[in-house]
Amino acid sequence: MQYLYRENQKFNQWWLWLLMLGTLGLAIWSGYEAYAGTGDLAPFIVAALVGGLTAISLAVITLRTTVTKEGIEIALLPFSKRRIFRSEIERAFVREYSPIREYGGWGYRIGAAGKAYNVSGKFGLQLVLKDGEKILVGTQQPEALEELMTGYLEDDISEEMLELKALEAQKLKQRR
Repeated sequence: MQYLYRENQKFNQWWLWLLMLGTLGLAIWSGYEAYAGTGDLAPFIVAALVGGLTAISLAVITLRTTVTKEGIEIALLPFSKRRIFRSEIERAFVREYSPIREYGGWGYRIGAAGKAYNVSGKFGLQLVLKDGEKILVGTQQPEALEELMTGYLEDDISEEMLELKALEAQKLKQRR
């Protein structure tokens, strides 16, 4: 499948990793203290496994947004993938948002404002589907995505125009 735009994002906030390492350290220390007091190794092993698996998950998770001539694919890898056809989309625009206030945090979220897929930042592609569903996809490339989305839903937009918009979006991505 040839794409017009693709963006891969990861959880890369320093404070998140600091919090994760602190929590992991505390869990391991607590497990060790329990082991030292009782001789039971189970709390130590459970704490290390849960903390380690959480850290590995954060390192592996990738939010991939792919725009093609047919539609938009949102993948929160390795967990989920969703494809939305152009014909299903009523409106698509880039906007600034607050991950915590509007959606309660990062990752795959469901809130009063709709569904969100985000890993960092404060800009997203807002999709309003014809059935009323709202989906926000976080982006670190708002200018490039906005360039591509301008006219993307027009019924009479030619494939050549979509490809030109994709080239412009690519240039904007490279400048950033």
